[in-house]
Amino acid sequence: MMAVSDQLVGAAIAQSRELLLLLDPKSLSFIYSNSAAETALGYESGEICSLSPHDLFPEFTAPELNAILDNLSVDVNKHSVMNTVLVSKLVGLRDYYLQLQGVELDQQEVILISGHDVTERMAETDQVHEMLAEAQMDSMLDSATGLMQRVYFLPYMNNVMMKSHETKKPFGLMLLDLENMPEINELYGQPAGERVFLHIGQIVKRVVEVPEYAARFSGKKICLLLPMATKKSVQDLVSHLMRAIARLYYPEWPELKVKARMGIYFGSPTVDPEVLLERVGTDYRDRRLEADEVLTLLNPSLDP
Repeated sequence: MMAVSDQLVGAAIAQSRELLLLLDPKSLSFIYSNSAAETALGYESGEICSLSPHDLFPEFTAPELNAILDNLSVDVNKHSVMNTVLVSKLVGLRDYYLQLQGVELDQQEVILISGHDVTERMAETDQVHEMLAEAQMDSMLDSATGLMQRVYFLPYMNNVMMKSHETKKPFGLMLLDLENMPEINELYGQPAGERVFLHIGQIVKRVVEVPEYAARFSGKKICLLLPMATKKSVQDLVSHLMRAIARLYYPEWPELKVKARMGIYFGSPTVDPEVLLERVGTDYRDRRLEADEVLTLLNPSLDP
């Protein structure tokens, strides 16, 4: 522990505008709180000393706090800094930047806790992080459908494929083909096609497990990842999608109807995701030339 005079500690506590607390590491109880701490957190004079550390620092259990304090006592020059929340009687939880330092007071080893409220700063930081995350996500999305772009979809597909291989359980891959999109653009104009694409994207987002499991495959096709898919779950998904797409209605274009077709692949291959997508797309095209079916079970050749 670093030895300092009682007068120095007393003067620091009395004059500081920051939160200052003294904690007895043996009893895990507060033995002093300055007026700045009490005023900022809404406690009466001396009230903080009646609280347990967990009452004031809800993020730390007694064993966790003990570990921090034990670590401070190892080195006389050591201190610890942290961002954590304190319980305020006025407004609930507040974010604080704290420094914990072991000191000697009246030949007693205590922990001096000092710090200041950074709630507003943390809120601003969180907002910046959210804006950056949103901007990054926006750059990953297809502008027409609001779904993932194919290149950003591939890592998620790879993870699903790896897990499928490890568990020996197949996953599903659905190719949703908006077959008459070229005709919609030609008959009703580009704005109609854009609205349809956007609405289809919204429908798809609601049926996939997570948003990253759906992507613009190419042109008028959308790809959906279906981890742990079963025959029943795929049947339900197909029915849901077909009903939702059939319900699309535009007063400006009352005759507009979307013709959707689907290709389903089940498997647990070890090929590259791009290879699988390419073979699935090729097999779907070939089978569509043979028969005009709403749902086609795909079985692409995956030989190297």
